[in-house]
Amino acid sequence: MTSSVLPTASRTALRRIAALHEACAEPARLRLLNLLQAGELCVCDLTALTGLSQPFVSRHLARLRAAEIVRVERRGKFAYYALAELAPGLAAQREAVLHAVAAAHPSLARERRAASIAVARRDRLPCL
Repeated sequence: MTSSVLPTASRTALRRIAALHEACAEPARLRLLNLLQAGELCVCDLTALTGLSQPFVSRHLARLRAAEIVRVERRGKFAYYALAELAPGLAAQREAVLHAVAAAHPSLARERRAASIAVARRDRLPCL
């Protein structure tokens, strides 16, 4: 079956599903998505929580943003990332992938707990 046989809406949905799975095919991006399940985080939070460099984290966030899996809000010189609202089917797939990864790697649960702490303190301590 060629893609021209599918209705435009179906082709678009398939592209979105493929983009989601392609974006999730990188361990660093899975870690970032895992952390963002805790809530909105600044790039500086993500680098501190993962131990990864700022350019590396920013590059992977750009891929996630291009796939429309995360959203960004700029406040001054800081960029805050959060999970994007997705169509119900896509959101369920993203959550299933993240749940499976977290279940297989308990260290990710520890990282997410640390991210939850960072999210909670964001109200009191903005990025410097």
